[in-house]
Amino acid sequence: MILFDRLSQAGLTLPPPIRPLGSYRTVSVSGKQLYVSGLGPFEDGKPIVGVVGDDMSLEAAQRAAHLTMLMILSCIDEACGLDNVERCSRLTVYVRAAASFTQHPQVANGASDILLTLFGEDKLPARSALGVHTLPMGIPVEIDSIFELKG
Repeated sequence: MILFDRLSQAGLTLPPPIRPLGSYRTVSVSGKQLYVSGLGPFEDGKPIVGVVGDDMSLEAAQRAAHLTMLMILSCIDEACGLDNVERCSRLTVYVRAAASFTQHPQVANGASDILLTLFGEDKLPARSALGVHTLPMGIPVEIDSIFELKG
């Protein structure tokens, strides 16, 4: 319950896990590695949509990344139990952004800050933040990730 305690202390709760929207697994376990499919932000069961730097602000995009990370953690919890996770080792954050938008790493912080709260600075993941022209369903952020299981 350590990670759940940290989530609770930070005032965070996990949403219900999303079901795959196609022919794939949301979380695939291989040895001690958890590979999480690209997921996006949902609120009240509906996808958040927008183009960062156009009809969505940096702050709204950070919130979208934050909600996406909570969804990732929810899917991991359903697949193998969140408290069995040692750390996140890799994040790739895709940001659907206007051509002039350049603050992709700041958007990604919306997700990474949750990992900082859960695992500490010494276990922050390697990360890429990329701007893209389009994402499924018009979502502003998609994150795929790799986590490591304990022992």
